[in-house]
Amino acid sequence: MKRLIFASATLLPLAYPASACDALTKASEALNRSDEAGARAAAMAERTMACSSTEAALTRRVAALATFNRIANAVGGGARLDTFDSELKAVRDDVGGPWQILDALGDIDRQRKDYASAATYYQQALEDAANEELTPAWMAPDKAYILRLDRLASEMRLAAAKPVKLAMRGACKFSYRGVSIRKKATPVRYVFGTAEFTPEGLQSAKDLFECLKSAKPEAITLIGHTDPVGSAEANKKLSLARAEALANYLVDAGYSGTWTTVGKGEEEPFKPDDPSAYDEAMLHQLDRRVEVDVEK
Repeated sequence: MKRLIFASATLLPLAYPASACDALTKASEALNRSDEAGARAAAMAERTMACSSTEAALTRRVAALATFNRIANAVGGGARLDTFDSELKAVRDDVGGPWQILDALGDIDRQRKDYASAATYYQQALEDAANEELTPAWMAPDKAYILRLDRLASEMRLAAAKPVKLAMRGACKFSYRGVSIRKKATPVRYVFGTAEFTPEGLQSAKDLFECLKSAKPEAITLIGHTDPVGSAEANKKLSLARAEALANYLVDAGYSGTWTTVGKGEEEPFKPDDPSAYDEAMLHQLDRRVEVDVEK
């Protein structure tokens, strides 16, 4: 399990000018001195102060980070993250985030092999982190962590038994806080040995079309991949046929940009975050994918 990263609000005064909402300043100060009770009290107090809706939401999120930091400290000391599942969910339900809480919930469900739920949490974490109003720069993940969240969301989508949407809150994006993510791996599934969609594959194809419809890329490359079962030559042909079947579906559905298809066969197996977490059958499932390379 990856190490949970502590949050601090030492840059908050630089990001937000002084206002009538003292609760935000008090919550930030409490966060920096690891005073969870003080941060919670400030979050309660914002209801009686002259706080804008954004300031009020930020105050609650800073208090949520104080709770997250306590949990991160406990996990760093050897506690099991999953023992905090209910508490993390209560914070999520109250605040709707922040991304650190959603990321931790994704970790819990990944350990439990509830891949669909983990994919949802990681994607929500990515989208929450991209909200620059509610996730100011001091609270945001860096470029490496944004890319990591995207990789984990993609991996969990591929591992999930049922399709998981490419976007959870609003339009599909290929850039988060200026970090470009050109490739998305989508688990479009096909009938064994053919380029015919399964019912789940058709659902994933529809989701991809909706994603492209909102993102409006000028051009895409669809890259088909297979597992290593069968001959390399046959797999290369099959991967290309599957990429072409997906391209034809997207065009028929209304995609108007230019497109190309590539068949990689078994040449580029998927590289999971922790290969030891999967058996051979699941590793093969991760290999069977179509990547969408987007050109804006």
